[in-house]
Amino acid sequence: MFSRIQDILTYYDSEPTEITHGFIWLVFFPIIYTIEHSFNPIVILSVIIGFCAIYATSYLTLRTRKTLAMAMFLFSLIALVLFFTKGGYECPTHWGWAMVALSAFFNLKRVSNHYYRQTCKR
Repeated sequence: MFSRIQDILTYYDSEPTEITHGFIWLVFFPIIYTIEHSFNPIVILSVIIGFCAIYATSYLTLRTRKTLAMAMFLFSLIALVLFFTKGGYECPTHWGWAMVALSAFFNLKRVSNHYYRQTCKR
């Protein structure tokens, strides 16, 4: 079972995950963060990353998608730090952002593997 999970997280299609992460950063993070902690300019960056991720997944190259996967992973780490510094993780829902970061990491790994496999074939 673990080898199958590893296979899925390494090689399977990443577009649904990229679109899901795009919606998380475009819609959910700005709303949740603003309601809990008031407006922060970092929310604007979240909206930009979310929109660009959805657009890149729909229309742009794999290289651009790889770059945005890296941006989403780094932003998920920033979100973890923001929630930790603004009150810690006493609320169980804040641990969900750790799952988003973990998912972003595996998505970055999948997109990068796909990019380098495609690049090496040429």
